[in-house]
Amino acid sequence: MFSPKTLTSLLAVVVASAACYGGGQGAAKLSDQDVAAINKVMEQDFTQYMMADDWQSLGGLMKADAVIMVFGEPEAHGSSVILEALERNWGVLDMTKFEQVNTKVDGRSDLAYARGTYSLAVEMEGVPRISDTGKYLVILEKQADGAWLMSTINYSRNAAKPTVEDM
Repeated sequence: MFSPKTLTSLLAVVVASAACYGGGQGAAKLSDQDVAAINKVMEQDFTQYMMADDWQSLGGLMKADAVIMVFGEPEAHGSSVILEALERNWGVLDMTKFEQVNTKVDGRSDLAYARGTYSLAVEMEGVPRISDTGKYLVILEKQADGAWLMSTINYSRNAAKPTVEDM
């Protein structure tokens, strides 16, 4: 058996460890409304704005200091830099399909992530259809007004390059 002094010391260590453990402390789990709002941002709003080349509205889904990380490219910092890159790379193409589907949304009441898949297609007259599929992981932060904004965006293709389909 333990002596009272040893037992007191062990109990103090256990209590101190429990107090230092931050697992879930102070932050509630995501509500159903939060999950629905995040699904709307990622699956509906982002998709709609990409298809419409509506870069201003797309920027409204990101924090000003957002970061995007895409395989094979350096990180881009700031929503304005991200939007310039998106417009430069995607704004000149006739995107006929862009879809995102969240496969998992999780987090706490003020910080969450959405993991999912995307698919897109670009068609131009006289050029074979180009399609691409991949996955994403996006970190979102809840703002004081209740809006969920993207703070870190990570996309990667499933293949080394897009597919060019026969005409």
